[in-house]
Amino acid sequence: MNIDVEFRSVIPALSKEEYEGLEQSIVSEGCRDALITWQGILIDGHNRFEICTKHGIEYTTTEKDFANRDDVMCWIIDNQLSRRNLAEYVRYELKKKKEEILKVKGKETQGKRTDLLSTIDNKLIAKKHNTREIIAGELGWSTGKKAQADIVYNKAPEEVKEKLRANEITINQAYNDIKKEERTKEIQTERLKIAQTGSMVKPSDRWNVEQADIKNWNAPRQYDYIITDPPYPREYLELYGILAERAAEWLKPCGLLIAMCGQSYINQIYEMMSKHLDYYWTACYLTPGQPTPLRQVNVNTTWKPLLIFKKKDDKYNGKIFGDVFKSDGNDKDLHKWGQSESGMIDIVSKICLPGQVILDPFCGAGTTGIAALNHHCFFDGIDIEIENVNIARGRLHDAFSK
Repeated sequence: MNIDVEFRSVIPALSKEEYEGLEQSIVSEGCRDALITWQGILIDGHNRFEICTKHGIEYTTTEKDFANRDDVMCWIIDNQLSRRNLAEYVRYELKKKKEEILKVKGKETQGKRTDLLSTIDNKLIAKKHNTREIIAGELGWSTGKKAQADIVYNKAPEEVKEKLRANEITINQAYNDIKKEERTKEIQTERLKIAQTGSMVKPSDRWNVEQADIKNWNAPRQYDYIITDPPYPREYLELYGILAERAAEWLKPCGLLIAMCGQSYINQIYEMMSKHLDYYWTACYLTPGQPTPLRQVNVNTTWKPLLIFKKKDDKYNGKIFGDVFKSDGNDKDLHKWGQSESGMIDIVSKICLPGQVILDPFCGAGTTGIAALNHHCFFDGIDIEIENVNIARGRLHDAFSK
């Protein structure tokens, strides 16, 4: 019996359990089904042939007729798909092999079309050869899912494909992971580009962003408002106390500190900040359609507290403002904790007056600055990370250089 390596490689390997079950069946009952050959080459029954040879068990063969090797390969693929319960991605890989064969055959047909028109029905020749539709239809998929699988096939690392073959993940999961990774790389590239541009930008007379640590930064002036969004994780909690202490120096008389925070440690934050400032109010920052799961309390939250404080024994005399603000959608492209421009503009426009001076001591990618300048305020920002500083400078320069 002749074994063709290429034909054999197309056939998905049996699992250990499947092979042992087949072996037990053949040993006890014999090889009931004939092995299929083409020109003396085995094209179906490789596992049965191996088991029969190992145990000296007789088998029969049936010869099939095909025009060429490509037709044999397509038959092997279709035969496997019809007889075995295969993982979704394994089925795709088999069909992918068939697709490659059909593409070659399609090109050959195109080349011969002129000669064939005289002997074959014109309609059959003129029909568009769409292999994606053919393969998607045979798999019972939409062409969109077939396109996703193609991207996974071309871009996924081998360890991911092994998980797909073992049915540990789905094609859709693998596709989404690839697109997420590509988007992350795009964002990183864009961040680097903006940061490089921003590093060469000189501050204007309306704004200034610099690298600094709130613990020891010397502010060049006092501010009507400090509007900021410090980091929320537990390891950064002390920053709220430091922020409040420094805000007591940085705020103008009658000014306000407006600090966004998460809900998990809000009681501790109130306590820390109240040591240095007087509590004024708590506003609500709505984030509809952007639920954040707080798994420790089994809550999906769609709002954030805005903690508002004033200087000790001071009196706020600014404009009256509502206590509900809204974000249309977060922007995490330039900073992992970034807020949306729409949300920050809503806060600034409803609380501040044009011409007033705003500070953001955790400015990140500069979204508060964008909102401040849009409202014709002046803006200073600091951040401990130089890349964030350069990104903020680049954004502010690009948006307000004219």
